[in-house]
Amino acid sequence: MAELAAAMSVPGAFANLKISCPCCAPLQLDDDDDDDYVAPQLDELPPELATALVFDSHCHTFAAADGRYAGITQATEEANWPTVLAACASPRLRPGLGVHPWQAHLVDDVDAFVGRLASNLAEHPAAIVGEIGLCKCAKNVRGAKEERERGLAQQRAVFDAQLRLAARLGRPASVHAVKQHAPLKAALGAVEATPGFAVALHSFSGTAHHVKELLALVDYPLFFGFSHTINVAMNGRRGLAALDDAIRAVPEDRILVE
Repeated sequence: MAELAAAMSVPGAFANLKISCPCCAPLQLDDDDDDDYVAPQLDELPPELATALVFDSHCHTFAAADGRYAGITQATEEANWPTVLAACASPRLRPGLGVHPWQAHLVDDVDAFVGRLASNLAEHPAAIVGEIGLCKCAKNVRGAKEERERGLAQQRAVFDAQLRLAARLGRPASVHAVKQHAPLKAALGAVEATPGFAVALHSFSGTAHHVKELLALVDYPLFFGFSHTINVAMNGRRGLAALDDAIRAVPEDRILVE
């Protein structure tokens, strides 16, 4: 666990790579948020970790993978599916195709969209479904109460359709969920999984209680991802104790590093 926490605290290890996701972009902390906290640098890590293969379970980096880097490069909207697929020509990168909750309002016809997604997944058998999810902080759920409710309803319709498709096709799904634990729990509990289906909860921000609750809910593989950008940089030192408790609640074979 100490090695995982250290790895997550390395800022800028891939600073030269392009990040296109609005919610996963690098964050700059205010002085009030970070106090005197200084994250360990790469040369402070144990030698066996500093020289290991890095597998990034969730990224939006469109860069060629070298011998030490492998990962899943995920789309945020339908318009960048071709870019993601082109970036994943390397066998070390796998594509994720889907629509992020921040872009759910761009989907006019959910059924037609799911048809196009299914066709692309059929053409690319290595692709997962992602990034998909629910986010109460997205711009498309801001405004008056009616606008917020309409935006959340659209997010849920797009998310549920993509999650059901992943379950039906037996593809893993990468899920973004922010302040939407109840609808996330309902969606995960409702799907009928087929072999090959699994869910990775990206930059999981829930508590240790939520980890145990979700693991007890489903009978398919459920993974929990943690990242420096979201889990450490966003919350600063004050959130590290709760983060440590959440990580410790996850079985070791269900932890992902982003």
